[in-house]
Amino acid sequence: MGKELTGITVPDVLLKVSETSETPKFSGRKRPPSERGSVLFTHFGLSGPAVLNISRWVTGHANPGSLFLVCDFVPDKMQQELDDLLQRALREEGRKQVSGILAIFVPRRLAESLLARAGIASDQKGGNLSRPQRLSILSNLKALPVAISGSLGFRKAEVTAGGVSLKEVDSRDMQSKLVPGLYFAGEILDLDGLIGGYNFQSAFATGWLAGECV
Repeated sequence: MGKELTGITVPDVLLKVSETSETPKFSGRKRPPSERGSVLFTHFGLSGPAVLNISRWVTGHANPGSLFLVCDFVPDKMQQELDDLLQRALREEGRKQVSGILAIFVPRRLAESLLARAGIASDQKGGNLSRPQRLSILSNLKALPVAISGSLGFRKAEVTAGGVSLKEVDSRDMQSKLVPGLYFAGEILDLDGLIGGYNFQSAFATGWLAGECV
């Protein structure tokens, strides 16, 4: 998916990390890592709360470039339910361009990009859509695989992970259990959370506690 989608926000997307471009699964894991929320298309790739949250796991992987992000752009509908809705729209609005019909479910530019990926002209009439084409569209709406090339690195990071082990810090005063008189707070600790102010809160809380106890 290219830069033509820059600036588009999809408010509700289910993202799953996968080792393959087809079935979301991961060796040694019962369930693939997943996040649901807003996704923003940018000039450098994907962003937004759901992407930032799932990047916590991706950036910790030994080889992020071997992974795929499987995107479900209509997570509140099961595939059969979505297929039923799509078929109904194709019957009732058969004279409309298929890109306009898909705009019921996703932003128009995203619909055009998904059609191009499926090899379908965006100006094709909905009534002329074949069953294989419809199923291809459904697949792209419900399980679009996007190859992961990596992250933008530390310079663009929202949060840092790793640091001093929490097992080595007394949570009552943030003092080191190994070096008396040494206190830790904020991102120097091995403590990170989801996007939404949780990391600020942990930094403020641990900083306040350490300051009160010094």
